[in-house]
Order: sequence, then structure tokens, then C-alpha cells
Amino acid sequence: MEIWLKKNECTGCGACSNVCPKGAIKMIEDECGFKYPVIDHTLCINCGLCKKTCPIVSKFETARFDKPSVYATWSKDEENRYISTSGGMFFELAKYVIENKGSVVGARYNKNNLVEHYLVNNLKGLETLRQSKYLQSDTKNIFKDAQEILKNNKLLLFVGSPCQIAGLMKFLKEDYENLITVEFICRGVNSPKAYRSWLEEIENTEAKKVKKVWFKYKINGWKTSPKCTRVDFTDGSHKVYDGDENKFMSGYLGPNLYIRPSCGNCHFKDLPRQADITLADFWGIDNKLDDDKGTSMVLLNSNKGIDLFDKIKAKIIFDERDFDEILNGNQCFNHSVNINPKSEQFLMSLNDNNFSEQVKKYSKLSIYKKIKKSIKKIIRKK
Repeated sequence: MEIWLKKNECTGCGACSNVCPKGAIKMIEDECGFKYPVIDHTLCINCGLCKKTCPIVSKFETARFDKPSVYATWSKDEENRYISTSGGMFFELAKYVIENKGSVVGARYNKNNLVEHYLVNNLKGLETLRQSKYLQSDTKNIFKDAQEILKNNKLLLFVGSPCQIAGLMKFLKEDYENLITVEFICRGVNSPKAYRSWLEEIENTEAKKVKKVWFKYKINGWKTSPKCTRVDFTDGSHKVYDGDENKFMSGYLGPNLYIRPSCGNCHFKDLPRQADITLADFWGIDNKLDDDKGTSMVLLNSNKGIDLFDKIKAKIIFDERDFDEILNGNQCFNHSVNINPKSEQFLMSLNDNNFSEQVKKYSKLSIYKKIKKSIKKIIRKK
């Protein structure tokens, strides 16, 4: 059976796979490392639920604000703030839910250091959901798991990319009162294939097995953290990859070498947002709210979002900001990323080539682009 979407439209959210009553849809990784729905026609009963549940075909209309309240925030807990991607807001929100007998769904690393969505109901489990993970998460059957929690009238915080939140809402078909959704301003999700290739190169070079990856490592401060990654090894040692040495982030930030095709024309930008709360780094915030330890941007998109935020105010520093400040450092709030036209070629090249060498090869700027980039830098300085 033909899939109703083109490859450059499907986000891989997994809503169709979760809703299929016969288990006829599997999310299968393609040659570039991205998962797409594949239908087993021997099981399919042509009920059409898959297409009806797809958030690209039609969105689930939720009561989100046309113009949310915007806050610059950070946790009063310094350790939480340091470990977190920006200001530690996810942990404070999720901790409140856990402490009030609720559950949290978010992204974690599995035993193979790949990312998957997972449900936790205690603080120990919550630790595994922390920090940024710069590759696409496998949602598996998490929408079904979330629905089971909600039907039992238990509080649930569900965290994901905007397209994953959109997929969840289409699957659920209703906005449960005991559900609070959290998204992040997304620049685009990366190919697990590229990520695996990078880790394999590290393991071969270091002759050690990778145990943990810590993106946005703040050892040198928050503002430089996007290109600073700490890799822990099973022997107890670790290594920090920073700046140009951080080949994975170098291939992502700028060249956009391994971002999912659908991210080039994202359907879930701008307003109203998909989730009750939107989180991001508050890049460009004024100096009084930037001590280089991490400042979160929080957008409150619904009454449920406001209510949860009010309940954690004693745990955080917060300052209400103008809505227009969102775009100062977060252009991906309402603009899709430009996919590198050689992205597929790059990903296929990893079958037989070294990751770092290919990043270097495909990241080379033409003379014209170098001049254009230099002119932009001069203009910014003026």
C-alpha cells in the first residue's frame, strides 16, 4: 500500500504506527537513517485510520493562545541549571509532576546510545530524560502508553518536538485535562545514521566504548556550549569535543548535513504553538539575565501551561519579556531550516567513508559563499 506522504513531508512522528489496529505499520529506517512508515499489505484492512491520524494531513485543533506570555527563567538549583541544556526549566516542570504522583514522557538514550521516547514516574527515571539530544527520537509505542496513563486519570507531562506533539494530539483525538505538553523550538532533527557513524569513529580512535553523550556541555559556559560535547567512556574516562573538534555539531550547525528532509518545510512553526509550554535557550537576552550559566525561554501557550508554571515559581528566577524578543536568537521559531542539497549524498557516503573526513569535504564553502559570509560578519560588527 502506498504511503500518503512524500518522504520530504513525513516527520516520522509514529502516530500512524501507534493507531493501526492490526499492527500493519512499522517505522523502518531508510538508507539515510530516518524512519518512515511501511505498511504490510497482508495485515492492512484499509480502515484509513493511519491517514486520518497523520498530523501533516490535518492538525488537531487545540486551545492554544495566539500570542503566548514569554519569560526568561532559570532554576534556583545551581546543580540542576549546570547539568541542564539552558536554565533547567524542563527538570523543574517535570519534577513537580513526578512529586505529585504523575508521570513524564521524554527522550532518553538507550543502551546503544540512540534516542527513544520513554515514560518515567520517579526522580531516578527523570534523570535519564535530561539534556538535549541532537538526533531524532524513536517514539515506538509511546503514544499508546501515554493514552493508557491519561485514561486512568493520572497526571502526565509529555515532552517532544512540535511534530511529535502534533502526532500525539492527533492520536489521542482529545486534549485531556490531565495532560500537559511541552515542546522546544526545533532547528531540525538529525539522522541517527550520522550520529552512529560519529560515535563509531570516536570508539575506533579512542579504542574505548562510549557510555554517555552529553551535548551542550557547559564547562566553558552556556554561550559556547552548542559546540561543546562531552563523551563518557565505559572505562570511567571522558573526553570533551569543543569547537571545530566537535565534528558532529560542526556538520549540523551551519552545513545542515544530516537534518530530516521534512524539517526543511516544517508545518509546526509560528503560532499558535502545538504544546501547552514551549522551551528554548533565550539567546540574545540582555546582560542582567545572562550570567553565561544558561537562561531558558518559556512560552506559556495555554491555561494549563500557565497553571503549571505558577506552581513552580518558588523554584525559579523569572522575568516576563516582550513577545518580540523571541526572534532575537530563535529564528527557527517561525522559519524552517535550509536542508543542505547534498545531505542525502553525504549520508550515503558514510557507508564507506570516515565521518570527519566527509563532514570536512561536504562543509567546504565556495569562494562566493566565503565572501558573502565575511561581508555579513563585517556588517554585524558595525
